[in-house]
Amino acid sequence: MPAQMTPRSVVTTAPEKLLLTIDASTLLDMLDYYESGMAKKMANKTGEDAVITEMTDYTITIKTGECHDVTFAILPHGDSPVIMVIDRVQAPDTDAVVAFYNSRWKQLNTNKLLRMPTLNDWVGKQPRDSMNAIKSALPFLMADAQYDAATSTLTFTPSIGDYVSVEDAEMVKSAIAPKLAYVWTGKKFKPAKR
Repeated sequence: MPAQMTPRSVVTTAPEKLLLTIDASTLLDMLDYYESGMAKKMANKTGEDAVITEMTDYTITIKTGECHDVTFAILPHGDSPVIMVIDRVQAPDTDAVVAFYNSRWKQLNTNKLLRMPTLNDWVGKQPRDSMNAIKSALPFLMADAQYDAATSTLTFTPSIGDYVSVEDAEMVKSAIAPKLAYVWTGKKFKPAKR
């Protein structure tokens, strides 16, 4: 892993669209405070509190406002690390989007590095009528994503929220796995053995 890529270098070179509500000088102040031992809340461009909530040797998570945070993770990948970005919105349930970039911030094809979980992954093998009932009860499935650099594991947790009817909520909750984990192999994420 090249010594020059750090969480600080990743977030300070990140495209503006990834940290839309935080300007460059505020970000640098947040980093300086955090590195001196203080997670100081600073006003973002819209007046909401922004704060660094976590920083390790390979990851940094920034709460950019009331309902949004972004995690940047440096993944070892041959000679050139890959940057994984987990963009989370709480509205009110958490939904995460995962994207990958090279060191020059060129977006990489997510499907080559991670096959995002489908409904089949969440519910496993089901009889056709059960699957049809789940599909009609669950118009879409939101999921949070968290990355643990210590174990190289990306974990998705379902967010079922209020968009499933009360009558169907129990059936849906009992059918869906409580979490799905994927382990970074150095080339891509593979489903963790259950």
